[in-house]
Amino acid sequence: MDDPYEDGIEDETEMVTLPPAPEPALFETPSRGDPPSSSGEIGLIEAARMQAQHRSRPAMRGVGMAASIPGYTIVRELHRGGQGVVYLARQEGTGRQVAIKLMREGALARQSDRLRFEREIQVLAQLNNPNIVTIHDSGVAGGCGYYVMDYIAGRTLDEYVRHAELGVEEILKLFIKVCHAVNAAHLRGVIHRDIKPSNIRVTPEGEPHVLDFGLAKLESVDGEASAAPTQMTATGQFVGSLPWASPEQARGEGAKIDVRTDVYSLGVILYELLTGRFPYKVNGPMAEVVDRIANEIPARPGTFSKPINSELDTIVLKALSKSRAQRYQTPGEFARDIERLLAGQPIEAKRDNWRYMSRKILQRYWASVAAAGVVLVALVVVLWGAFGGVREEGAAELRTENARLREELEAAQQENAALRDRVKELEGTGTD
Repeated sequence: MDDPYEDGIEDETEMVTLPPAPEPALFETPSRGDPPSSSGEIGLIEAARMQAQHRSRPAMRGVGMAASIPGYTIVRELHRGGQGVVYLARQEGTGRQVAIKLMREGALARQSDRLRFEREIQVLAQLNNPNIVTIHDSGVAGGCGYYVMDYIAGRTLDEYVRHAELGVEEILKLFIKVCHAVNAAHLRGVIHRDIKPSNIRVTPEGEPHVLDFGLAKLESVDGEASAAPTQMTATGQFVGSLPWASPEQARGEGAKIDVRTDVYSLGVILYELLTGRFPYKVNGPMAEVVDRIANEIPARPGTFSKPINSELDTIVLKALSKSRAQRYQTPGEFARDIERLLAGQPIEAKRDNWRYMSRKILQRYWASVAAAGVVLVALVVVLWGAFGGVREEGAAELRTENARLREELEAAQQENAALRDRVKELEGTGTD
């Protein structure tokens, strides 16, 4: 099981070729008829995690070192990863639970590890959002750096969705909060670069929290890359977690990584949550996986789940566009289109489709058109009664006026019938 406080599973300065493995799936069930994996196969994610853990174990002295952090009492270990270890602790002054991330030992730590650890502290210190984990303290204990952050009780995003058995609308409402949190980081010049379900933890109350900014890339708010220890990856080297990586990220094109890279990763996550599978196979040799990420067009999510309509298909596939220019340009745009979908409004992703726009407008304003027809009928009735009792000498004039009103009423009814037929025709269209 992924722990939400783990480091990125792929090393920032290494590229490894992993053995073939079965495709990892969020909601695997025997009914899918997936072939069983052989005992010699190791999943892409699990293999990378095993490598990280193997590297880290000789470098840690364990709870003994963590116990020397002043003001905190260690409760238990939460996770051991490639960069260090995370403990559950109790703050002695307040009694509240916190998580403490302790870096690998100073003498054995690589320079890249130290820079990444310092950068993560720098990133978390400048972010202030209720759906992003908060850092409270940092320092050095026994020669090792550490920092103290919120302990988020709950489950990882994929576990929460599966355990709570959320429907499509509930998944979308939860996902919107994640998008807005990532967008808030972008507004502060922080690109996460390792968005995946295990780095998003959801509390029992249903509040998501984005974690683990150890691979984050810092930019100034005007889009210019910042100096300092942010440019730690040479061109052609992969940074992140491959199953959720964008095409430019998987190819190691560091200069092309921007906020739209995180948008793509969010698209992969939403595809997973809605369908229980990745958009394409993410097992096998790295070169093959990278090729699929870069070139394979995912099937529509609705292919695997009936509750997913064509509008949601379009939203997800727009986020997963191979072209950065064709994706949502920010997680905020991504979230707003989902909000439009939930509100029954036209989505931006289909604004160029005139047939879709016509149908949405007719559906949205049908009640107003029908109400106008009712008002017109009522007006005719009132006028008929008002003029029915006047003197005989005006009867001819009234009959002419009534005839005109009847003609207008019939025209309005015909127009309403035509609009109703148009709506039915558009709703019956197979594709939008």
